[in-house]
Amino acid sequence: MDIQTSNATVKICIIAAMIWILSMALAIPEAIFSDLHTFSIPKTNETFVTCAPYPHAGDLHPKIHSVASFLIFYVIPLLIISIYYSFIARSLIRSASNMPSEDNLHVRRQVESRKRLAKTVLVFVGLFAVCWLPSHALYLYRSYHYTEVDTSLLHFISSVCARILAFANSCINPFALYLLSRSFQKQFNKQLYCCCLLAMVGQPSNSTKRSTTLMASIRSTNHSSFLNGNRVS
Repeated sequence: MDIQTSNATVKICIIAAMIWILSMALAIPEAIFSDLHTFSIPKTNETFVTCAPYPHAGDLHPKIHSVASFLIFYVIPLLIISIYYSFIARSLIRSASNMPSEDNLHVRRQVESRKRLAKTVLVFVGLFAVCWLPSHALYLYRSYHYTEVDTSLLHFISSVCARILAFANSCINPFALYLLSRSFQKQFNKQLYCCCLLAMVGQPSNSTKRSTTLMASIRSTNHSSFLNGNRVS
């Protein structure tokens, strides 16, 4: 966003493409080494087959994969965004405290807006932590109890809720931003109702049209009469 050159759009597209390529490259090992595993349920003497992103060679692979996923996809990103968002929040709070302290309505609004924005970025960190922690915790639990199949209702409900929370993190930020940011609310409402407003403005009523036509006719008549030297009573 800070690139102020003529080919800024090209550079941004290249950076986005490189991120996607790197993401796909990181997924290649799972695509290559994933395998079908057969598990048995001792209580019911049933078996089922499921796919796992590691080869079936003992309990070491699932443990390594779960710990690596927990570090790469949760701990490290959470640490990075926590540090940077904390810097952003601190800068916003400092800039708000350094503003003139005279009783000015505009200044007070600026201070409140910056403090609210600081809270917003910190809320985003909290949402990421809350939404992804249950999923990683369950995956760690399963990996360290790899040979045990938990068929309880509690485990099933926990797994579904954890998966829903993980996917919800991709779409929950706009809702949080709507609740925390007045400017975002204003612009969102404006875009949401723009079609209705345009329809109302673009199609005036018949009485308005007749009034506009009548006023235009009177003005035209008055103008032509004064040009001819006559006054219209």
